[in-house]
Amino acid sequence: MTTTTISLRLRLFLAFGAILFFALGVPAYYLHQNLGQTSEREAREGARRDLRSVEWMLSSGSYDSVAQVNEALRELAARMDIRITFMTLDGRVLTDSGVTAGRVESLENHLGRPEVTQALGGEIGVSLRYSDTLGQDLLYAAMRTQASGIMPEGIVRIARPQSQLRKTVERLYGRTSWVYGLSVILAFGLVSLTSRQVGRAIASVAQAAADIGQGEPGKRIRFSPSTELTPLVAAFNNMVERIESNMQTIVKQKMESEAVLNGMKAGLIVLDGHGRILRGNYAAQEIFPGLSTFAGRKPMELSLLQGLQDACDAALDKRRHGDFSQVGVVVSLAGGRSFDVSIVPIKGDAELGVIMVFHDITEIKRVEQIRRDFVANVSHELRTPLTSIKGYAETLVGIEKYDPEQTRSFLEVILRNANHMNTMLDELLQLSRLEHGKQRVDLVSVDPASALYSAWKSCHPLSKDIEFVNELDATIPAVRANFEQLVQVFRNVLENAVKYVPEETAVIRVHAQPSGRELVIFVEDNGPGIPVEDQARIFERFYRVEKDRNSSIGGTGLGLAICRHIMANHGGRITVQSPVPETGTGSRFIITLPLAGQISEE
Repeated sequence: MTTTTISLRLRLFLAFGAILFFALGVPAYYLHQNLGQTSEREAREGARRDLRSVEWMLSSGSYDSVAQVNEALRELAARMDIRITFMTLDGRVLTDSGVTAGRVESLENHLGRPEVTQALGGEIGVSLRYSDTLGQDLLYAAMRTQASGIMPEGIVRIARPQSQLRKTVERLYGRTSWVYGLSVILAFGLVSLTSRQVGRAIASVAQAAADIGQGEPGKRIRFSPSTELTPLVAAFNNMVERIESNMQTIVKQKMESEAVLNGMKAGLIVLDGHGRILRGNYAAQEIFPGLSTFAGRKPMELSLLQGLQDACDAALDKRRHGDFSQVGVVVSLAGGRSFDVSIVPIKGDAELGVIMVFHDITEIKRVEQIRRDFVANVSHELRTPLTSIKGYAETLVGIEKYDPEQTRSFLEVILRNANHMNTMLDELLQLSRLEHGKQRVDLVSVDPASALYSAWKSCHPLSKDIEFVNELDATIPAVRANFEQLVQVFRNVLENAVKYVPEETAVIRVHAQPSGRELVIFVEDNGPGIPVEDQARIFERFYRVEKDRNSSIGGTGLGLAICRHIMANHGGRITVQSPVPETGTGSRFIITLPLAGQISEE
């Protein structure tokens, strides 16, 4: 429990403040009370004297008209810095030095004024109030006068502004305040000087403690103001050294932990005891972009996966019952990524709940799917020719008398299917060697026009009546490649084009253009083209655009997959574009190879 105490410095200030209050405050209050009363009393006596002077001037002077009286009163009022009003006994104003002659008639009746009422009773009436006409506080004095000359019997009244008196009083108060203020400053200055040395030491200790609390433990108290505080200073410095040592250890351990967590390939998310997200490592932030914005929220809000939320709830429930065994779940996120999530309860910390560890199994699932597809595709591709071979062989076995022409026809079918199977196996072996890097490739400077010519010669027996436009001439620069494999790439692409171009108007065009350190070769045809949804998959094994595998168009479905791996081993790439933008039909295969001499040959 913390007890609030008053510091020594504050005690001194309070003591001196009390002394100054009684020494200066009481006399100041007495002066204020008496000065105000004395000033008002003297102002009333002065007003009576001025009133008698004005009454004497009116009674002893000789005037021919009221206007002359009004002019004389104005001049006298200006000299005496007062306002003079003369009114009849019924309160009607005849002349007033404070307003113009034209406004006198519009002044209201003054019979109800306090000073006028007193003057009608035979006294000198005095009243202090605010004047609506002049807009300031005035001290009024009025007395009754006898008729004299043209002036009838009436009431003469003067008004003295109180502003000058108040300015005098305020000036006196101001000077007194200065004296009192200087006295207070000097007194508190002495107190400050007296307590400064001790206060400096205490402040240095407090500042050093505050710096430690803000993460700056390097502060020390370099001096001791007195022998009494020396043990405190020494103990504090020793404490700071121990805190520094402990903090360095903690920071080092924290950095090591963060390095381990952020270096993990697996995503890691920590939940509190209520199942809300606390934080995650770098891998988790890559899996869930914006993870930090979901702090304090449920995993369901982050992943939109009910199965993941149920698994987290199950792990937290097991933790509450003392069971710290992990819970596992496999989830699939947007983009086709799959994760094996291990949810591990945390022991010993009530604020922490569980840790979710996301192991990326997308590649494993993809490989498993490829393996399943491969087995299915190979089985399907081999079943058709095997069935044909078996059927024709059984037919030959069952014939009692052989017809040479028919027998030769059956054997040709058997041979053709056997060759097809042999080609498929050869391509599978080549694809396997390319994928595993077992086939050594010597990359040299190759003329792409020569490789294209060799590829077209091997395709010519397959050709229909095709218009082959070859725009690769001597100006095309050489590329860095393996000649035989580049010929195979051209041959596989050209064979596909030959298969799909129309019989009557078949056109295949090959042209190229340099692009930086690469040569881009375009192989275009005017065939039916490739649907957009199939373009991303045509380089997969056994993938065919046509839905019917028994189509009259032959092939193993491995040619483009081999092209892709050959190009990857050459440091190039192969893509497809369909339809061709310039014609709106057909397909364009884009082969990109590094130019010879741009990359050092291995």
